[in-house]
Amino acid sequence: MVKRSVINMNGMHGKWLSRACALAMTALVAGIVSTPGSAFDPRTMLQGGAKPDDAFRFGAQAYQFGDKTTAVDALTYAAHNGHMVSQWKLGRMYAEGDGVSKDQARAFDLFNGIVAQHGDARPGSIEARYVSNAFVKLSEFLKVGIKSKVRPDREKAHEILQYAASYFRDPDAQYHLALSYLDQGNGKTNPRQAARWLNKAARKGHIKAQLQLGDLLLEGEKVPRQPVNGLKWLTIARLLDSGNPVVLDRQEAAFALADDTTRKKAVVMAEEWVYGGKR
Repeated sequence: MVKRSVINMNGMHGKWLSRACALAMTALVAGIVSTPGSAFDPRTMLQGGAKPDDAFRFGAQAYQFGDKTTAVDALTYAAHNGHMVSQWKLGRMYAEGDGVSKDQARAFDLFNGIVAQHGDARPGSIEARYVSNAFVKLSEFLKVGIKSKVRPDREKAHEILQYAASYFRDPDAQYHLALSYLDQGNGKTNPRQAARWLNKAARKGHIKAQLQLGDLLLEGEKVPRQPVNGLKWLTIARLLDSGNPVVLDRQEAAFALADDTTRKKAVVMAEEWVYGGKR
């Protein structure tokens, strides 16, 4: 158990503590909206009679069908009544300006509320995925700051990524922690640690981590050069995400520069990792 901590930023108190990554909204709708349950009457929201779970399902379905105004109303109702996934989805919508005016301060509050209220969620649980992603989003805000709301604090951004990556073992948090270790501007530059965390995330199938690790090992500027392993990870990413043009371009560019022996070894290792057991 990790104790909650309270951080004061520009007069605002933020409780930090939590965990792992986020499910896409389509997955939420497929896994939750289709769940049998009583019909939801949106009028009951105005009367305060709706259950948060029902409001979330209604909002998620409205979002899926493109009615984002209705989705925001329903998700806001559910979020105000403590529905954590609704809080997370609203946070993403406000952060990205998805169906609403972009409002980073509001997004920050929503993500901060998640980590404050759900910091004791069990690692590996469904809740942990959202909490960890909330940490990642908070670190992004802390890195650059929010006008009149949050001062830039790269050290704190790194700290909360370290927590999410270590405690929740979430691959996306591990990937972002690795990027933080490669960042020249936060005083925490450590390429070897970056490679370590990229390797952890890559082994869990995180495509961006596989690409970043492959490039890092091929370049050999910040860590010892490992051309076979570097090309292996780029090839693994291609095998796992063959329809992604970015992945294809990066793997093909590296493949073209490699000698024949390196190519053959990398392909054998990549295919064994993907099809014959990860090692």
